Amino acid sequence: GINAEYGGNMRELRRDWYIGREEDGEWSEGILSGRRYLFSLYLNEESVYSSRTLSLQRLPVSVGQLNRTALRALWASLAFELYYLTNDDEERYSIQAHPNILRNLCVQSADVPLGYPIYQSPLILIPHL
Repeated sequence: GINAEYGGNMRELRRDWYIGREEDGEWSEGILSGRRYLFSLYLNEESVYSSRTLSLQRLPVSVGQLNRTALRALWASLAFELYYLTNDDEERYSIQAHPNILRNLCVQSADVPLGYPIYQSPLILIPHL
């Protein structure tokens, strides 16, 4: 009957949801324990109450590794194209356009003037975890 349905809904709510403030320790525990849903209310910059709902999802991630020799070979071909073939195109499409070997990332990691200056952000704190 209706009582059984209500009981089932309450069990699901307790099992799958955390409802509360992000500043509470239970929010962090909910993240670490793999709760499917997190819900909170907060006061935004305009002093308006807003809500935030997070849902746990699986995302495919690809992981790869390049050996040192392959990376140096990419940097050598970069130097050859820039210095000897005088390719001064800003986008350097022929150098960067090879997604299978992460060529764009490898080119960016080369030392200046071949690569790009390294940007390091200041320390970022996430107080809710």
